[in-house]
Amino acid sequence: MISFSSNYYESSSSFHGSIPGIMGTRFDVLIAKTTKEKALLVWNKIVAELIRLHKMMNRFDSKSELSRINKGAKKDFVTVSDEMWSVLNDCKHYHSISEGLFDITVNNLSKIAFEIESKSVAFPNKDFYFDLGGYAKGYAIEKIKKMLLEAEIEHAFLNFGDSSIAAIGHHPFGDCWSVSIDNPFKKGEMLKEIKLKNQDLSSSGNVPTHPQHIIDPFTKQFNSDKKVVCVVAKNSIDAEVLTTTLMIALSDQENRIKSNFKIDKSIVFNL
Repeated sequence: MISFSSNYYESSSSFHGSIPGIMGTRFDVLIAKTTKEKALLVWNKIVAELIRLHKMMNRFDSKSELSRINKGAKKDFVTVSDEMWSVLNDCKHYHSISEGLFDITVNNLSKIAFEIESKSVAFPNKDFYFDLGGYAKGYAIEKIKKMLLEAEIEHAFLNFGDSSIAAIGHHPFGDCWSVSIDNPFKKGEMLKEIKLKNQDLSSSGNVPTHPQHIIDPFTKQFNSDKKVVCVVAKNSIDAEVLTTTLMIALSDQENRIKSNFKIDKSIVFNL
């Protein structure tokens, strides 16, 4: 069962909500300069949406839509929901503009059969499955940003496990939101402080406790580079997809691939 908690702080007119186990990580939101009633109203919508997306995109949940697709598409065409169809086609687009490095099959997305009229998909063999881990958090952030905009929230900070972040407006005691990028291999060392205002930040890298989690779809090998990639963009999906891509891109591919994305900046820290 997914648990969540929240607090409103009268002294600063701010709200903090947290879901410790959602979409494979922890989600936190800080809403500044707001009333308790407005914050709770939008928080309840955020919780419901994240739980919905978690159940839809979690391949480890046997009842999720993604699990149903992964199981059925090994045998025949499987019809998917309108939303999932849109997601899968978006992932096809990112696969194309990343020169195949962003691949939700970690195999070869171009081999998946897409039947447009029936909105159905089929895998070429039993070795294929979809994994939306490098896409889902960015997708969720875009949904939440829209909710906050509709609720007329002007200042908020969204954080998915420190790796996918959205900064709306600015900190109540500053003109931006500041994020520290730490060196995962040297405790206490800050690599850079990034200032955000109406921007999203995605960070990707290997850490000592989780050194191999990004697979090169061409070599089928885990990336083991000691580096951290950060991307700042207006769209969280763009940022999340590109950080994963740049972790495994060759040096001669980097600028070519980045030119296909709308980003504000990218930084690679070789550690």
